[in-house]
Amino acid sequence: MQTVKVFKLGKAQAVRIPVRYQFDSDEVEVFQRGGELVLRPKPANAADLFARARAIAGDCFKDFTRPEQGEARPVPSLDA
Repeated sequence: MQTVKVFKLGKAQAVRIPVRYQFDSDEVEVFQRGGELVLRPKPANAADLFARARAIAGDCFKDFTRPEQGEARPVPSLDA
């Protein structure tokens, strides 16, 4: 584990991220998990976001089966 200094940047706090931990993106998400402050790359698009959600869920939904949807009901015409 490496220790870094916290410093003020205007009214915000900042840290210098060591080279070996630098992100390959211009934006990161920041949130608290318990007593930790977590930084992670911001998903580039919806596909990345869903991939991350699947990775977090793991095997949680492996036995899920979609219920039978049945027949589609006719929709009345609005042009009458």
